[in-house]
Amino acid sequence: MKQGLIAAMTGVLAACSLPTMDKESDGLARTFYAEVRSGADLTHDAHVDPALASPDAIAALAPVRGWDAGQQPKQVSNTGFSFNSDTASGTTAQLSHAYVYAGGTVHVTTVMRKLPGQTTWTIVGFQANTDTGPAVSVGALPKSNDD
Repeated sequence: MKQGLIAAMTGVLAACSLPTMDKESDGLARTFYAEVRSGADLTHDAHVDPALASPDAIAALAPVRGWDAGQQPKQVSNTGFSFNSDTASGTTAQLSHAYVYAGGTVHVTTVMRKLPGQTTWTIVGFQANTDTGPAVSVGALPKSNDD
């Protein structure tokens, strides 16, 4: 019984630290969410794919600004990630975070890519939802575990 508990605890602790394997992508995902929430001008952000800075995409992201407006999250947790890489298409990352506010939780998934030869991430997709509302999605949609 003790061995099973120790193995389970080790798995939990390892899962908590796994997203830090690429601090650049984690930081970029968190920064992008902050930019979306604040209504920042995404058209001049070199890390954002032009499709996410289009007028249609910016309009689609607008509802996120109203979710717990003006509040800072009480807690931010990494809730999942995946990295896939091959020499032909480069690297794709998908990071998920939960932002806990007094009024509820916002679940965010950010999709990024590095093309072959590229050294920095480009955000190519974003999805967010609250516990009670519909999802806001732009660009490349996150892949579920079922895909």
